[in-house]
Amino acid sequence: MDNFRREVLKVNKSRVHKVKNSLGVYDAYKWLRKNKWLDMEPISEHDFYAIIRAVNKALAKSFLHLGSINLPLRMGEIILRKYHPSITLQDGKIKTNLPVDWDSTLQLWSEDKESYKKRTLIRLEEKEVFKVLYDKSKALYNNKSFYTLELNRDIKLSLKKQLKNGLLDAFMLCGKI
Repeated sequence: MDNFRREVLKVNKSRVHKVKNSLGVYDAYKWLRKNKWLDMEPISEHDFYAIIRAVNKALAKSFLHLGSINLPLRMGEIILRKYHPSITLQDGKIKTNLPVDWDSTLQLWSEDKESYKKRTLIRLEEKEVFKVLYDKSKALYNNKSFYTLELNRDIKLSLKKQLKNGLLDAFMLCGKI
């Protein structure tokens, strides 16, 4: 089971992360250095990364405590919302928004090769499903459709713990996602 799990999750080899169509922290650092945006002595790349890391940690801590963050300069809001799970039938296929129970699914796949070939998933039975949204409705910048937000794995796991322990709750989201 353990070898099968490692093979399916592809943890035996290193990952290659390549995002070519997005600007990152290094691009921001290069732009600031090139355009002399700050009216002060240039800071080192290490110090710039340390500042970014500290701000990101503070934002993550605040989000895990409150469940929402109002971004400065009218850039929008990051919010946590919950909604009821749904199971529908579309074009003869079952569609659901329930999360996958990966431990049970991988256990099934290791025992039954046919379910692995068909990629049969086992879903969790949850009363409420939570989602992190980036609300840009009140933001005042151009090209809003080009901006997205994706939480990193550590924040997602911490958020899951907070929700399971009942330390955090969210408003119910009305309508479809």
